[in-house]
Parts: sequence; C-alpha cells; structure tokens
Amino acid sequence: MKINLLSLLFLLFCAFSRAQLHTGLKVYKEFDNSRTFDTIASSPMHKRPVKIDLFYPSTEQISRFPLMYGTFLNMYSERMDYNISADSAVKVSNDLAKMFAEYLKLDDPDQFIKYRTGVFADLKMPVKKYPLIIYAAGMNGSSWENIVLFDSLCRAGYVVASVSSVGLFPGFMSTAPDITEQLKDILFTKEKITALPFVDRTRIGLLSWSLGGTATSKAAMLSNDFKCILSYDGTEIHYYGIDTSWDKICDEMKKLEPSNASAIKIPYMYIGSDRKNADKMDNIFDHISSKDKFFVKITNAIHEDFSSIVTIANDIKPTREDADPTKTDNIWNLTKAFFDKYLKGKSSNVDELIDRLN
Repeated sequence: MKINLLSLLFLLFCAFSRAQLHTGLKVYKEFDNSRTFDTIASSPMHKRPVKIDLFYPSTEQISRFPLMYGTFLNMYSERMDYNISADSAVKVSNDLAKMFAEYLKLDDPDQFIKYRTGVFADLKMPVKKYPLIIYAAGMNGSSWENIVLFDSLCRAGYVVASVSSVGLFPGFMSTAPDITEQLKDILFTKEKITALPFVDRTRIGLLSWSLGGTATSKAAMLSNDFKCILSYDGTEIHYYGIDTSWDKICDEMKKLEPSNASAIKIPYMYIGSDRKNADKMDNIFDHISSKDKFFVKITNAIHEDFSSIVTIANDIKPTREDADPTKTDNIWNLTKAFFDKYLKGKSSNVDELIDRLN
C-alpha cells in the first residue's frame, strides 16, 4: 500500500504529539481546618484558604489552544477569596497587566493578557509517578509569577504544586508573621499533593522566588521530607543598607521559629540578582549543615529576571531595550540541572554551569 509524503508526515506528527509531554493544570481550592483566616466565624472563609495550582505532565494528545496568561492573572484574586466575582478578578488582572507592561516597556497590556502559555486546563492525569516540586510564591504572589518555568519543569518530567502567598487576614503580606502562615501552607500542600497516585512522595523538592525563600528555608528546617531546595533571589539571604524598612522586617522574619538554619542538611542552591550598594550580606549558607550548597549570582540581573513576566516580555518584544534572554536561559539550565541531580539522581552538570557563569 502506497503512502504519500503528506500522509506520512501527518502520521509522524501525530506519533510525536502523543509521545511528548504537555502541561496540565488542576486547581485545588482547599481549606486548612486547623487554622482560621477571617476573624468573623460565620464567614465562609473563616477557615484558612490554601489554593494549590497543580501543574503536571500529561501524554494526552492536544486538540485545543493552551491557556492565555490572562487566565492566571484572573485567578490571582482567588487566592484569598474563592467566591470573588469574575468582574473583580478581571479588573485586578488588567491592573497587573498594565503595571507589567509599563515596567517592562511593552506597547500594550493586552499583549500580556492574550499571551499563550504552554499550559492546558484539566488534561489527562499521569499514570507513572513523578518527582514533586513545591513552589512558594513571592510577597502577595501567585502562579502568574513563573508560568513559563512550571511548563518547562512539567515537560521535563516534574509535577509542580504552586502555593500562593497570602499571610494573615486580610491576606496582604506586609509583616514578618505572615511568613508563618505561608510556611504552614507549604506543609499543608505537601500532605495534600503527595496523596495523589502519580506523585512520588520520596522525591520532593522546594522552589521559591523572593519572599517565598524564607518560607521554604523554614520548611526545610521543620520537615525531613524535602530532598533539596532552590531559591530565586530569596529573602532568606538579606543585603543590608539598601532598604532600611526591609532590614527590620528581615531581622524579624529570621527570628521566627523555626530559626535553626543548621537543621538544613539537604542540597541548597541560591540564584541571586546583582545587588549593589549593600553594606553587608546575611548569608544563610554560613549556618546550614548541607555539604551540597551552591550560591550563584547572575551578573546585571534584577529581581524580576527570576519571574516569567520578564520571559514573556522578551518573547513578546525581543527588541526591547532591556531584553536579555541569556539570563533566563542560565537560570533555567541551573534549575533543571539541580533538580535532575537531587530529585532524579541523574548525572548533572551543575558545577560546570556554575564555573561557566563565574
């Protein structure tokens, strides 16, 4: 039987599409009944809300478009109130998109909102077990921070559980005690997600950006279930003299229990921005017990380089003045090499990548 070239190419495409991994999303709107949130006992939100955005690898054949970035911006408001109106959520996401566009010098906020991610809602769940990475968001952050990263990790064979950053009621993180609630959110998420049949509870890593770094470092002090920890420009390392108000808050966060950094014995990597004009650095690596600890500074990097808002901006407008995709590439390559080594036990080029950057 003869098969023409076009038919053969179509068959090969279908086979490739079925074989490759795609990123699925399932949103868990949970309550931690051991904690309260709203001070009004009759409120439906009286119990602590813990919104978990679960990103997972799926072999389902795709016949639809992936979610737009605006979908994740709309979901942002739900981290504090699961019953928020759609109109209110859209207003907040439009304000966020406008702020991102102005800061990153894009022509139109709609470019952010309509940007197609690589994530699909409710794809078929995996059958085989995958390592789990729990992601802790930055101050008042959510999954919109690192969508491109989550997609890349899932397609590399990881499950990612993203935990929003809410803190104490009314839910806007601004004080040191908010960190304690984020820490408990991480531990709650670990118990909830490791119960899923496709999650390997013996291989759990921690990942964070900004303020989430303090929460994940404290989680590693409390639980032996985590196998490694990676921090993007996290607040667990503080540079004094740049912002005096933050100097005080970071001192308070460091004293919050658990505070014994020597309890951290797992591999630890910190990838930081290029801080200037600092008087001194409070380095967690001076205190932890881990033999495998890596500190990497990305030259000329700013705090936002560790988020997908910069990655997306570079994709939308690669000619913009501050676009530099090599920084994102370096961060991603280090991230994958680190987790491949300590969660998958693969031969890794972590040291080689660090030497190259240095």
